[in-house]
Amino acid sequence: MDNWMDMMTEAMTGDQTDVVATHRLLTQCQDAAMKEVQMLLQSSEDVSQAMVSLYGALSAYVQTVTIRAKAEGAEPGDLDHAFRTGQSYGVSCVLNHLIDDLVDPNAGSILASLDEFSDSLHNEITTEVEDANLTVEVLDAKGNMI
Repeated sequence: MDNWMDMMTEAMTGDQTDVVATHRLLTQCQDAAMKEVQMLLQSSEDVSQAMVSLYGALSAYVQTVTIRAKAEGAEPGDLDHAFRTGQSYGVSCVLNHLIDDLVDPNAGSILASLDEFSDSLHNEITTEVEDANLTVEVLDAKGNMI
């Protein structure tokens, strides 16, 4: 089964008690969807530009959340800080663990160069996690356990 939509439907409507099987199916869904994105990326410069724009939007969102935490006066270790850090970390993981894996063959694409930028954002976030002494398992920008 390579259709990610079918896999998603099965995972969301199937047996929710077998979390290992559901996790496995959702991982296959993710892989199939990313394979489809990669195929589309190779076939169209418009898709390439859309991915770069999505990357920009997600990067801006991560920074907006981080700035909002500072504006709210969130202190490392308090609930607001933990929430905002988690919020920005989640989106940063999408950038670093999914979109950065895409290869854009289209001339003039800046998708690959954005990898370094998103790594620096992710490193700032993991520093916030460390400063707050949060004890959750955290991945670095390349998906390795910190």
